[in-house]
Amino acid sequence: MNDKILKEVNKLVKDNSLTHTNINAVSLYKTTTFLPRTPLTYDFCLVFVLQGKKIGYLPNKKFEYDSKNYLVVPTTLPFECETHASKEEPYICILINIEKEIMYEIISSLSKEESKKCKSVQMAIFQDKVTPDLEDSIYRLLKTLQSKEESKILGESILREIFYRIAIGENAHFLHKMFLENKMEAKMTRTLKTIHNQYQKHLDIPTLAKEEEMSVSSFHTHFKKVTSLSPLQYIKKIRLNKAKDLLTRNDLQVNETAYAIGYESSSQFSKDFKSYYGYPPKEAKASFEIV
Repeated sequence: MNDKILKEVNKLVKDNSLTHTNINAVSLYKTTTFLPRTPLTYDFCLVFVLQGKKIGYLPNKKFEYDSKNYLVVPTTLPFECETHASKEEPYICILINIEKEIMYEIISSLSKEESKKCKSVQMAIFQDKVTPDLEDSIYRLLKTLQSKEESKILGESILREIFYRIAIGENAHFLHKMFLENKMEAKMTRTLKTIHNQYQKHLDIPTLAKEEEMSVSSFHTHFKKVTSLSPLQYIKKIRLNKAKDLLTRNDLQVNETAYAIGYESSSQFSKDFKSYYGYPPKEAKASFEIV
């Protein structure tokens, strides 16, 4: 990203904080502190790094996103992330929630051509190159965010432009396939959203497979290709990420949190939480970091 973009974003964001903006779908984050590998969940979003970098980790994949490569998460996905930042070079990023209805309109008009480029099932997270056109869109977005009036009048059109630029990116095949109802990626995306919305309930893998008219074996295979996790691993990570939110933001007790996310045993929950985060749930609030 160029210097004029950094100049504009620094007018809007403070050190070590998440800043909500005049456009609900857009937030800004800046930190001067290195954050070690930490579990987190992204949900239907774009991440544009303006300075610094992040390294993401899935069981069989490692990926970097920085000022030259943006990240697209077109579903709900838990993974681990390391943030590289310092006082001399803070980490600064823009988080944009993907407006599904707008993206669907764009993909619908492009899908016949774009979907032909990739026939295999892809992982539900990808990077793409920041183009000069995207840089220009991001610069105008940051200028617009400085005014409530401009944000209200111009915000949606600029976001639509950004979504279009993402949809025609070199690696945007998964986006196109997830919006085609009968494609395997679309089936997995619906399943992931079901898990995300119903994580506190008993989730039966054969039933989830049946809902998408798939065999259990095929369901497992495609689920892992898309998420790099088995269905049970994914469910556990979603629950533990939700638990961390409840403990840090809602001040729930450990046993209350365990039952709220679907655990039948508070002790098993505490064991799984410590294994995942490296500290017990009772220390979650003290260990809370925005990532």
